[in-house]
Formats: sequence, structure tokens, C-alpha cells
Amino acid sequence: MVPSRHEISAPRPAHANGRARAAPPEPPPAPAMRRRLKLSPKHAIGAFALACVAASAVFMHARETREATAPGLALRVAYPERMRFRDTERLTFDVTRAADAPCRSAALAIDEAYLDSFEERRATPAETTIGRFELGGLAPGEQRRITLDLRGERPWRASGNATLSCDGERGAEVPLRTFIFP
Repeated sequence: MVPSRHEISAPRPAHANGRARAAPPEPPPAPAMRRRLKLSPKHAIGAFALACVAASAVFMHARETREATAPGLALRVAYPERMRFRDTERLTFDVTRAADAPCRSAALAIDEAYLDSFEERRATPAETTIGRFELGGLAPGEQRRITLDLRGERPWRASGNATLSCDGERGAEVPLRTFIFP
């Protein structure tokens, strides 16, 4: 059987004889599919590296300030809450005598468990023994500052307490918690 002339001829233009032809019907909607993220190994490594950089910006170098009071004493501590491995950070201890009577011998003690996570300690004034600072007498309203520069040498969490005492009686205590990133 031979096809007729109308079956073989090219399709007519959209506007033949001044009439518009009807638009073709819309295709059916695409089926629902679970989308997958496909990355080449190089792109995956790059994305992971960028995520690490963003996370490090969020999690690095944060400082915390805490205060504690006891009868006649006030202790304010500014210390690193998060720091990087082998970076040096400063701890600042402000001691104030808040009572009307003087304190004959004040001392600040920092737990050795906290200090063991750090190396290269530099303190002003100098430590009398590991983690202990003798401040001498404090007159009413007098304030003293102790600064301690520490370099993080053991990654993970360092924790301990700073305790201020007056005339041998335990006074204000502040917990110290520092996370050292590897």
C-alpha cells in the first residue's frame, strides 16, 4: 500500500490560511523521585574542607568570665572556654577585699588537674608553688590582679577550680572549664 500525498507531506505551519493551530497538549508531570547529591571525590573533599573551616570559625577561641563571692571576698576570672592546641591564652584573676576588716594573708589556688593540660606557664606575680599564688595582706576595698599565660599542650577538656582564701579560710571558688581543640 502506498501512502497518500497528505500522509507524506510536511506538517503545516502554525498559521496556515490565517488560522492558528491548537497548541499541543501539556506533557504529564514528572514522577516523584528521591533526589540524590552526586559529588565527585574532589568535590566531596572540598566540601568537607569548607565545612571544617566554617566549624573552626564557630568553635575556636571563646572566652568566658565568671564571678564568685564569699564573705568579704570577690573573685572575677576571665579565661579561655575554647582554644586551639599549642596556642597561648591568658587567664586573668581579679581579687577584691569586700569586707571592712583587712585580710592578713590572701592566697589563690588553681587545681593542678586544670594546669596539667597546659605548658609554658607564665604568671604575674610568680607562683609560690604549682598553682598557688600568695597575695599577702589585702586592705578593705583593695584589688589585686593575677595574670597567667598558658599554652595548651593536651587536647581535650581541662577542668578544675580556682579557689580564693583569706587567713587560711576557704572563700570564693570559680570552676574553670577549657576545651582544647586538637
